[in-house]
Amino acid sequence: MTINYPVVKHMDAGVRQKIIDDPNLAESHKRRVFTACASADNETEIERNFNAYAEKHRLIAIRPVKLDETDHVGHIKIINKVIQDLKQALEKSYDIKQSTGVLENRIRALALPDSSLGKKEAMEWFERKVFSKLPEYAVAGRPAWLFASDDGDARTLLAPVDNMTLPCRLGLPGPEFWGEPPYNYPCGLEFVGFAFSGDKLKNPKPATVLDNNYDTIKKIWVVGGRTQPLPHGPAHMKALGGLKEIVAEPPLFSTFDSVYVFEN
Repeated sequence: MTINYPVVKHMDAGVRQKIIDDPNLAESHKRRVFTACASADNETEIERNFNAYAEKHRLIAIRPVKLDETDHVGHIKIINKVIQDLKQALEKSYDIKQSTGVLENRIRALALPDSSLGKKEAMEWFERKVFSKLPEYAVAGRPAWLFASDDGDARTLLAPVDNMTLPCRLGLPGPEFWGEPPYNYPCGLEFVGFAFSGDKLKNPKPATVLDNNYDTIKKIWVVGGRTQPLPHGPAHMKALGGLKEIVAEPPLFSTFDSVYVFEN
């Protein structure tokens, strides 16, 4: 049966098709998001209207994802972003002026067994200085984008043999790092990777178009439940293909299973 969706002038054809093809988004939401964008006079307004609708409809996939303590998923972000976000959270909530150097040293110590600062000591510091003061502090915004391994254990992908390929395979870093066309893949960026056991996640779902923003859908995201490697990334990394992707309520920093620091 052919479904006729509202006509939306100025919407990118690829974005429109991804909305239509999304198997995890209810038909009612497809129609509503088109309707929300139909009055726009240009693509900038389309983007604004789409993002406003999407922001109110995260984590609504019609199919659940079942995970338990034997499953592990991963999340990565640039280390400077992790440090700055945590620093700002401490200052905003408790007016604690923690230096970026101290935070960086302790994050690295959580990840590196040969660090001059012991892992146990770093963990005790986080429990005392961070987790006790920010018990609800999460590692990501809502929704949290997480990746999974086909064998159910993302920790294998975060291990040193594979982790340098992860950013490219996950469509990272974002467009703000690409420069002007023709885009270059920025190498040498440091990332922090977190692994979480499945029982620590709340409301894990397949991603829908509404878990994205318009620009991400247009440039990177694909329907199908797997990430899209950056098109301008290294050929040997792109050849590995994307990874299973999951969205969920943001996992708490204090619930990580393990931490990794690596360069792309």
